[in-house]
Amino acid sequence: MMSISLPRHVLAVSATAILVSLTAGCGGGDTKAVCQDAIKAMQDYSTQATAGGANLEGFNKANSDLAAKLKELSDKADGDLKTTLADLSTSWGGMKIDMSDPAKAATELPKMATKAAEATQKLTTTCS
Repeated sequence: MMSISLPRHVLAVSATAILVSLTAGCGGGDTKAVCQDAIKAMQDYSTQATAGGANLEGFNKANSDLAAKLKELSDKADGDLKTTLADLSTSWGGMKIDMSDPAKAATELPKMATKAAEATQKLTTTCS
């Protein structure tokens, strides 16, 4: 189970790490409001994803909830921010752990963490 927990925390840390960058520069007007909502969604995700411990169902739910929120925010945005949020929604929506195959989950989580880090970096750039 340790091999599953560590990468899972990496995903939460990836989400949390961008919060500092996003808080510093969130653009202006509507973009600023959507970026601030994205910050809140990432904070909620980080809390939800790490609170479940080894509960993979909770982890899957946290990913699904974040994907839905990011999709909602994408619908409110335009331009690069809209595209970035849609990409993030798709990325997090695809992060599901098959609880019937923990060995596969252990190999998939690091890939998910890398994909999440790349997507969140793009959001940081877009909201700067």
